[in-house]
Parts: sequence; C-alpha cells; structure tokens
Amino acid sequence: MIRQSPAKQRGVALIVVLLIVAMVVIIATNITSRNQLSMRRTLNLAQYDQAYWYAISAEELAKKILKQDLDDSEGRVHKQQYWAMSDVVFPAEYGEIAGKISDMRSCFNLNALSVTTKDVENGQPKLPLAAKQYKALLVSLGMDDFTADHLTQTLKDYIDEDTVASPYGAEDAEYEARHVPYRAANTLMNHRSELRAVMGYTQDIYLKLLPYICVIPGSDRQLLNVNTIDVEQAALLAAMVDNQISVGEAESVINQRPGDGFAKIDDFYESSSMGSIKWEDAMKSTFVIDSQYFLLASGAKVDNAIFRMESVLKKGSGNKMDVLTRQFGGQK
Repeated sequence: MIRQSPAKQRGVALIVVLLIVAMVVIIATNITSRNQLSMRRTLNLAQYDQAYWYAISAEELAKKILKQDLDDSEGRVHKQQYWAMSDVVFPAEYGEIAGKISDMRSCFNLNALSVTTKDVENGQPKLPLAAKQYKALLVSLGMDDFTADHLTQTLKDYIDEDTVASPYGAEDAEYEARHVPYRAANTLMNHRSELRAVMGYTQDIYLKLLPYICVIPGSDRQLLNVNTIDVEQAALLAAMVDNQISVGEAESVINQRPGDGFAKIDDFYESSSMGSIKWEDAMKSTFVIDSQYFLLASGAKVDNAIFRMESVLKKGSGNKMDVLTRQFGGQK
C-alpha cells in the first residue's frame, strides 16, 4: 500500500477548502445580485404605479377645470379659458405632473368618413360632405387630386360598414393580398394611429396629416369649432369650405378672431374673408363655437419613472366630464 506524505495530504485538503470557499463566494454573489435586481424591479414597479396614479389625478383635475369653464362659458368654448393653458406643470411628492388639454372639435375626425350616401353623381356614388372636406384637406396640403381621391376612398372603405370597394378604394381582397395579410376594419377607429393600417397611408403622409386629424371614439360627425382652431391649422379651415378660400385667407380669419372667440356662429359666417363662400346648409352645419369632446395628454414623473397617458373626455349632463378612452404610452 502506497501512503501519501502528510504534506501532500495537507495540500489536497487546502485545494478542497479553497474550492468550497470559491463556490460559497459565487453563490453569495449570485444571491446578492438577484436580491438587488428584485429590489430594483420592485422599486421601479412602485414608481410606475405611483406615476400612473399621478396621471389619473391629472385627469380628475382636467375634468374639474373643464366643468368650471363650461359652466361659465354660456355655450362657448374658446382659447382664453382655463383649459387652454399650456405648459402646466404641478410639483408632486418625489416628482411632477404635467398635462395639456386640446379641443377635439379643432381637428378632422377621421370617423366622419364612415358616413355613406346613396346619392349618385356622374354615374358614380357621390362623396358625402365629410369625405369631400377630407379630400379638400389633402389637396390643401399639396397632394394632387387623384392621390387625394384615392386616399379618401381607401380610408372610407376601411371604416365604413359595407364590404363593397369604391372606384379608387380598397376592401378585404386588397388587404388580404398583402405580404402580411389582414382585413379592413369596417368599423370606427379608436385612435388616429390606426390610419397607418389603411392602404396608401405612408409614414410621410401620416406625419403630414398629424396636426390636422384626430379620432373621436364612437362619433361619426365632423364639426369644427372656429373658436379653438389654431392658425397653424388654417388648411383645415379652408378644406371645410371645400377650398373656396385660400389657406392665407383662412389664416386671416383665424388671426382676426376675437380673443375670446366669436360670440355667435353668425359672426364667423359674416367675416370679411368668408364673404365669397357659397354656403350650403349642410356645410354651415359643420361649424360650431362649442365642443363636447376634449383630449388630455398627461404625463407624470416619479424619480426616474415616466408615465404618459391620453384621455378622451366627453361632456355629459350638467357639464360633467366622462372618460371615453385612455391610451397609455403617449403614442402618436
């Protein structure tokens, strides 16, 4: 029998001890890292949860401000009311809350194109008024007549209830033939970002339209509040009268508007730049000086956690504001 010397035995024992110590250190380090990650995750969740509730509090404040303005407005909504204040930031514990309210009657409601008509013009289905106004908007933004007609028809087909394609439109067959097939929605939109799913609407076209368009969930009417439209949206005002006035003339109308808006809608019709327009009753009915829908873009920050939310608010009975939809993440 071969016996190892005591020195060799001590060396082997030392190596075993060192291996055990190394393994214990590795395990302890791993446990510590996992604990730190778990604590960081828990803290992040707590911060985001707190930021969410801060955003909800901004929503409640917006509802109170809008109710107060509507109670005091005598049937008008204009840019000198409290809701129209910009860059409003409130300090909060460990963070801050910000919000911006905009009138959803100062943009073009894409859902209005879902309205259909049985009227015929030159052997073809006649475009409803909202579709004509939308096409005029595309033309006023620099698109040629054919492109504007094509984009109007495809959007109309995408959200109307039937499955019959318009002359320049697109229904299920065209969408199912795409590289990634899908079907036309054939229902109202809930957010304007859905426009990117409509055939023909590229990113460039979508970005060009963004300042002028919106989606009011559940509403298929297009009404323009002449008291809240901005001068940068003059192309929309021109389009609403079928481009019977130029964008420059529309800018003049907005610039000459009283600070607290037109007192009566007739004051808008009688503006100097609007005198050349051939008014029709249907066209006149699309202009208002009040609103029922507002969009709140709110944001909250708690330490490093940032939460963004968009809320669509609707005026109810007694000027009480109700929340129709919420979108998280601040998407455009």
